[in-house]
Amino acid sequence: MHFSESSRILGSCAFSAQEGKRMESLANEATVLDVAYWVAALTLLLAFSMLAVIILLRVHAQRRARREKRARLHWAQVLQQVLAGKDVPTRRLGRGEATGFIEAWNAVHESLADPESRRLVPLGHRVGLVEASRHMLRGSYHHRAMAIIALGHLRDRNVFDELASFLGDRSPIVSLCAAHALGQVDPSRGMAMFVPMILKREDWASGSVARILAKNEDGSAARELGNVVLRANDATMGKLVRFLADIDSERAASVIRQLLDNPVDDHVTSVCLQLVNDKRDRERVANLLAASRWHVRMHAVAALGRIGEAADGGRLEPMLADKEWWVRYRAAQAMLALPGMDVAALRQVQQRQRDAYGRDIIDQVLSEYEMGAMA
Repeated sequence: MHFSESSRILGSCAFSAQEGKRMESLANEATVLDVAYWVAALTLLLAFSMLAVIILLRVHAQRRARREKRARLHWAQVLQQVLAGKDVPTRRLGRGEATGFIEAWNAVHESLADPESRRLVPLGHRVGLVEASRHMLRGSYHHRAMAIIALGHLRDRNVFDELASFLGDRSPIVSLCAAHALGQVDPSRGMAMFVPMILKREDWASGSVARILAKNEDGSAARELGNVVLRANDATMGKLVRFLADIDSERAASVIRQLLDNPVDDHVTSVCLQLVNDKRDRERVANLLAASRWHVRMHAVAALGRIGEAADGGRLEPMLADKEWWVRYRAAQAMLALPGMDVAALRQVQQRQRDAYGRDIIDQVLSEYEMGAMA
């Protein structure tokens, strides 16, 4: 009896333990379900919240775009009326109008010559363009660029230092816009700052730099380039010489003579030979026909054909036998370009050529010449 009672008690305890575990398991499952429910609810709440924010931002952006469009159209009409000589009542730019006005202002100025552009300057001051631009100068790189361009058209020397601070901007677009604006506001000071920076800013596109230099009208760009080019390193000297030749051929000719008369990098010599256009430099060019580098010889024969005289045919004829194909090719073209030279005369040169390659290259050049004449 004692043993049976003990067994019954033990069985009852075991059953109670199992029941407790089952209840605990059910409780845990209920907790997990509660957590999952709230996680799902919060996820949905966050999703709807994000969707609402996106919708609000889009609505705000659309409203802003419409407001800017209205401002752009309004001020574009005002600008055209001012250009037409009409007395148009104006006011300070209202809230949210700055971007629209500056877009219209910049667009109108793109098609205007300098005298017409200056006629709009009083309007820019009356509407508060300087203050509106300063706010945009603290914005994105696109807004900074737009504001800088606008201030350049305003030509207000009081903002020169503000614009100069953007010349070193890490964005090449913003910094080039600043260079252009500085050249409008104060050409002499602007070019004095811009030209030395060309040596440092490898991220500036050459075409953009050339356009800024070409728009300079007081000669300060050419003067600054002339001062800098001879002190530049070999990597940038050739580029600066090209810029100078584009805006002031006479000053460039003087610099080119100095470079051809002194030992410089072969690449710089080649650039100078491509740019030389003064017949007084014939002897300088002829001296380089014997250069050790083939590309220097190639540019030398091409330059002599461009600025040479009939007598220079005797200098070019030996170059038809050069070991480099490109030198032979340019030499044949150069001979054909000399004064008094024609197809018949070049055929006579061919007949006395002992070098087979020289005879062949004359055939090729004459064939191309005759095909071009027929076309």
